[in-house]
Amino acid sequence: MAKYYFVVNPMSGSGQGAEVYKKAEAYLKGHNVQYETVFSERAGHVAELVSKITSEHKNEIINLIILGGDGTLDEALQGVYDFSRVNIGYIPTGSGNDFARALVFSPDPTVTLKRILSVTEPKIFDLGKLEYLNTTSDRTKLGKGEIKPERFFDVSCGIGFEAAICERALESKSKVFLNKIKLGKLIYVLISLKLIFGGQRPSVKLKLDDGREISLKKLRFVVGMNTCYEGGGYKFCPDAVPDDGYLDVCTVSDISSLGALTVIPKASKGTHVNNKHVKTYRVKSYEVISDEPLWVHTDGEVYTKSSHIRVSVMPGILRFLM
Repeated sequence: MAKYYFVVNPMSGSGQGAEVYKKAEAYLKGHNVQYETVFSERAGHVAELVSKITSEHKNEIINLIILGGDGTLDEALQGVYDFSRVNIGYIPTGSGNDFARALVFSPDPTVTLKRILSVTEPKIFDLGKLEYLNTTSDRTKLGKGEIKPERFFDVSCGIGFEAAICERALESKSKVFLNKIKLGKLIYVLISLKLIFGGQRPSVKLKLDDGREISLKKLRFVVGMNTCYEGGGYKFCPDAVPDDGYLDVCTVSDISSLGALTVIPKASKGTHVNNKHVKTYRVKSYEVISDEPLWVHTDGEVYTKSSHIRVSVMPGILRFLM
């Protein structure tokens, strides 16, 4: 009988994670499933728990089930000892749930759990990798600890405007309250408005894997996407899929604040790509070199600023139970 290791973020979705797990546990017990469960207690703890589980059982095929939001899943990826020996199941309980949105998960966690337990052959997806080629110490004030030279992502990696939104939202004391009253997206709207009119707008060089070097003036952001949604439903790269061996890249630059205010909301339907200030590319890797440090995120998680990053795809690395 297969055994499942559950890593649960009880605070995901402003406490919904704990409630969802209670229902999941009742099902597990009622159907005699063999399982162990650990709970995260602080920022970065999920990666530690996953590292412990996957390294202690590194000679086995491990069924690892993550219960939480996009950030929880992102943290779990950082802790995997050997992706070739880990099958990942995911029960989304966050406020954004972009990975689940892109892959059309059921809104019913019990249905998702049943599906995970019934899988006999995992689906194979690509994994994104961010490499910091330099960093600043700005993020250390938030207690995230040592900044590692690379991070993995399953949804997206962005530098500039949308990463700055994530950083401020992570710091916001209003986010938890707004999530509880189902208005969590409001904090992102408010921060977005402030940054559209007052955020950084540096000059950037984008180097693509085909040798092209593109100069971007007054940059808003560069985002590389493994799936089509990020930021709670924005399709910055509407054609991105997680199993084609490529990353889709979107850039927005040299656009006025009023122009950005008009164009960026169109990403909710993917029609922003028709604007002349928006460019998209499909690549296996790229670099961003900025004339000043910018916030960088993976799957909405922000650790540091950097003025030079490399982003690439690792084809067929992830094994998902779905």
